[in-house]
Amino acid sequence: MSDFEKRRARATALLREAGLGAAAFVPGPNFAYLTGVHLHLMERPTFYVLRADGHAFALMPALERQKWGEDMPDVQTFYWTDVEGPVAAFAELAKHMEIDGPCGVEGLRMRAAEYRTLSRLFGTDALQDADPILAELRLLKDATEIDDLRRAIEISEAALGETYDAGIFGQSERQIAARLKTALLSHGATGFAFDPIVLSGGAAANPHGDASERVVGAGDVLLIDFGASFGDMHADITRTVFCQHATDIHAQFYETVLEANRKGRAAVCAGAPIGAVDAAATDVLKASPFADKILHKTGHGLGREVHEAPVVVHTNNDPQRAGMVFTVEPGLYSQNDIGVRIEDNVVVTDTGHDCLTQFNRELMILE
Repeated sequence: MSDFEKRRARATALLREAGLGAAAFVPGPNFAYLTGVHLHLMERPTFYVLRADGHAFALMPALERQKWGEDMPDVQTFYWTDVEGPVAAFAELAKHMEIDGPCGVEGLRMRAAEYRTLSRLFGTDALQDADPILAELRLLKDATEIDDLRRAIEISEAALGETYDAGIFGQSERQIAARLKTALLSHGATGFAFDPIVLSGGAAANPHGDASERVVGAGDVLLIDFGASFGDMHADITRTVFCQHATDIHAQFYETVLEANRKGRAAVCAGAPIGAVDAAATDVLKASPFADKILHKTGHGLGREVHEAPVVVHTNNDPQRAGMVFTVEPGLYSQNDIGVRIEDNVVVTDTGHDCLTQFNRELMILE
């Protein structure tokens, strides 16, 4: 049985356990995870439908016939052309599916256009948000996914080192971001996990701020949140450094986040609650003089999407399981002054954890 067959078998088992008759997938991470086919989510309606008994159907634009037909020849597929439009193909799909139970949809990905069409064919009551069920599908990463993530991280760390070596003093945030992206591609990235966040000085206090023409000066902090893509996997790493010097209070600010990062990573262990990671890291921040500078939880799942299950927050009592991958990224943010975040990517193992990121976490002052 191939990896894709195993994944589809696991998906159908989840559907049966949830009482769903089928699930409809649009192009995206789940679609590619189950089929191995990468298609763009565009103006042409495209579906892969997996029934709970394992039978599969698809609605596909005719221009994808060769690609889809070669990779998924056993799927009963209804093609439509731009001239014909998708209505007749949708009707044929609905007629042949014969679903015994509700049809699950990807609540966070499916657009209103696809949802309305399915509603007209099956009725709104026959559709159910399956995201809570499907979250289990990709929760545990296999060996190939871990290998690709390791490679994405290796590329990311090499590119970050190269960017630091080129110097930051007198460079604008946008210049540094452009240099980083060039380095990522030159080291073998197949893309960017997301557009890098490069923020300096007081701007770093905005966790998801945008790079600007602001120039890095002496004493400024520089926060870089970024990641390479490799295969279908994405790295997500944050490091914070200082330009030429750091004040005593800024150094204390940094060391507090670093200790929170250490305690958070140490709490990663199969069998322990996922929320224990957030609690361990956040307790350090709350006990510090900077307790009022906390803005977010400690982490999130990572893999084919930059943010996916599980949610690393203290209220999550689900057990950590070998194969889970998530970020450990405590941070502190003082408005108009400084922001510090230290983010690592960690995989849960049978014996504890493996921190996939190795780039220096100690306080760094770039001359």
